[in-house]
Amino acid sequence: MASMMEGMFGTGSDGPIYTLIIVVIILGLISVYLFYLMLQELKETRRSMERMEKVLKSVE
Repeated sequence: MASMMEGMFGTGSDGPIYTLIIVVIILGLISVYLFYLMLQELKETRRSMERMEKVLKSVE
């Protein structure tokens, strides 16, 4: 079992480096996803503002 872990993650000194890389990749994917959600929300807000503007212009 230990040799399999060393084969996947290298020796004991290389393990933390690979763990750090994996954590950075996961955090990067999460931040990209949150940025995408924020952009979608901004698009929806802009659409609703345009609708509100049309309604206000029609009331005038």
